[in-house]
Amino acid sequence: MKSFLLKIVFLGVALLTSAVVYSAQHGSAYKIGFVNTATVLKEAPQAQRVEERLRTEFEPRNQQLKQKKSELIMLESNLKSSGKDMTVSARRKLEREIRLKLSQLKFEQQEFREDQNLRRNEEIRVLQKVIARVLERLGDDEKFDLILTEGVSYVSGVIDITPKVVDMLKKQADKSPDKSN
Repeated sequence: MKSFLLKIVFLGVALLTSAVVYSAQHGSAYKIGFVNTATVLKEAPQAQRVEERLRTEFEPRNQQLKQKKSELIMLESNLKSSGKDMTVSARRKLEREIRLKLSQLKFEQQEFREDQNLRRNEEIRVLQKVIARVLERLGDDEKFDLILTEGVSYVSGVIDITPKVVDMLKKQADKSPDKSN
């Protein structure tokens, strides 16, 4: 089994070496580029607008959750400070109210996170389509043979075209400031 794997690896290396030698002999060099999508998503104006839209959309709900949390903290503080002076039934009633409010708050926070993630994913999918169109145009315009994005272990600065992509997205955003094209 080990010798079979060695033969496969040797064959792969031989084929790769042959391809490199063939392309060098026939003068056909490949043009390869790499795009760091994390940088693009951080620096592109379209991505910044998405984040701002999401922040604006979810801020009212976030404030409501913060308000409910502070109300719960006040109830707990009230129980802690004056719980000893309360009747047993009043104390139990307040404890039940606190547990109920805590349960509701946890549910609403979970629902908020899920809604927020769902919306973020929708917006990211739209933005990924925009980035894909920009990469396709850049590939065609500058005659790239291959443009890589994720799953790359090492990239030299020579083939990193992330700044070009960000610039193209900025120019595109300047042309249509109201949309995330």
